[in-house]
Amino acid sequence: MFPGVARTGLTLPKVLGGIQKTLNIANQVIPLYVQVKPIIKNAQGAFSVAKGLLAAPSAKPTTPAKVQDQDTKKQDKPPVTYSNNPVFFL
Repeated sequence: MFPGVARTGLTLPKVLGGIQKTLNIANQVIPLYVQVKPIIKNAQGAFSVAKGLLAAPSAKPTTPAKVQDQDTKKQDKPPVTYSNNPVFFL
């Protein structure tokens, strides 16, 4: 039925030894793959963020003069009020 098998000396112990070596390698590679998979996924996300930052428009939008006037008014210091009441810091 399988004449080539008898000539090569393929025996059950050799087959089981090969299967054992294969399973030992798989037992080492699978945990490594599980640990590296999230790192690769995050690296892909980091590349997409970097592409988004590089593709940002270089020209800044201009603001109308009225908005700029309001911003400068907000930056003025508020008036100082003095009181004799105690100040509590929380």
